[in-house]
Amino acid sequence: MNTLRRTGLVVGLGALLLAGCAPDLPEDQEVETFPADPDPGADPDIDATDPEGAEPLDPMDTFDGADLTDADLTTRTSPLGEHLVNAQGRTVYLFTGDPPGRSTCTDACLGTWPIFSTDGVPTVDGSADPELVSMIERPDGFRQVSYDGQPLYYFVGDESVGDIDGQGVNDAWYIVAPDGTAIVEDTDD
Repeated sequence: MNTLRRTGLVVGLGALLLAGCAPDLPEDQEVETFPADPDPGADPDIDATDPEGAEPLDPMDTFDGADLTDADLTTRTSPLGEHLVNAQGRTVYLFTGDPPGRSTCTDACLGTWPIFSTDGVPTVDGSADPELVSMIERPDGFRQVSYDGQPLYYFVGDESVGDIDGQGVNDAWYIVAPDGTAIVEDTDD
């Protein structure tokens, strides 16, 4: 048994020495990535591709003409009525395919509909109701702001303060009223 322990010790030390002699990987080595598989739980009737000509926006970008606020979530008035926006005036949307308290927009969907997230507990201003604001944990581990249980998203096609270009997309994406309901009116009315 004593010989067996010594042999194990020698083999273990030898492995450590060999590992220490391994060459370092170059810092500029490229890592090959592959596109994610389509979300198996996604609704095939929902088009998750980027709208033609739209470029992804950073949700924290400040739009020209934005009235800045210290709150994470506030309200703004559009031709469709008062609705929720972020602190920089960017419109937030709900997805009618999400059950309360759970986000189903993943993978390719997030390319068009990035999540609305914030550090810590979201603060509110305007007509937004602090009792309706909470955070949910997404399937990918990120935390997302929800309002009255509905996860909130941005639309990459909105380029300026006041834009509501995601309104009614696929009859599933809508701006959110201060009471938490979807405003389902069409922008062309």
